[in-house]
Amino acid sequence: MNEVNFAEMTIQGGKIRTDNQHVEEIVSLWMKVPQLNLVGEVYAVYYNYESDHTGKYDLLIGSTNNTCEETVQLLPGKYLVVDVEKGTPELIGAAWQTIWSNQEIYEQRAFTTDFERYLEDGSAKIYLAIK
Repeated sequence: MNEVNFAEMTIQGGKIRTDNQHVEEIVSLWMKVPQLNLVGEVYAVYYNYESDHTGKYDLLIGSTNNTCEETVQLLPGKYLVVDVEKGTPELIGAAWQTIWSNQEIYEQRAFTTDFERYLEDGSAKIYLAIK
């Protein structure tokens, strides 16, 4: 895990309002990704947090190169980056479980805009906005 500064970026895609207790809603949104005709790297953006990871949030899955109506700005600032060797649902889920159970990470998080970045080589990175 390392800390990086990230510049602002606009992501367009499909969006839902959900929480971590409704995994079926998240899976349903992922199932719609092929219909979004995303090009390049795919982003899953978590934002508009009600509180922390236990409350409701908006989730938008998209890319920088498409014409979907829903958009979100990835906020500029400092992020902790968690590398995930393969961007599979199981490994991404395991990474989030580790993040949620780590009190030191929790205390640093800003709960503004977090995102998963799925790279074209099959790996993924989880960016956590920090204070």
